[in-house]
Amino acid sequence: MKRVSILLAALIVCFGTNAIAEQYQNIKPGLRCHYPRKDRSFCKVFPQFSLRHGICSPEPEVIGNIEWCREDITVTERLECGNYETYEAVVITYRPAYENGAWGKKFTRTYRKEPSLVTPPILAEGSYK
Repeated sequence: MKRVSILLAALIVCFGTNAIAEQYQNIKPGLRCHYPRKDRSFCKVFPQFSLRHGICSPEPEVIGNIEWCREDITVTERLECGNYETYEAVVITYRPAYENGAWGKKFTRTYRKEPSLVTPPILAEGSYK
């Protein structure tokens, strides 16, 4: 009786393994159990430090500029003839963004707002009652 049960168990294991082997043969090659590891290089983990010290080789490309800060100001300039001109402007601070996630040094640009001139309030003349 023991020998029969062992024989049956061996037959089940053999036929069961063949069925499992057939299942794994039908898996499409696109499905994989292991994928390539993430890029965990020093440049990716510490982008600011590596960019500042020039560790990355080759240097990462600039993707674009990020608007860092915006400030409204009033500018008074002296013209060539000696008159003063006052206008409103916007000072925008930008930082370049690199492909590894780092930011570059700040730079600013000043843009003139419209309407271009700020007129002082006009006082009414001769309006005494």
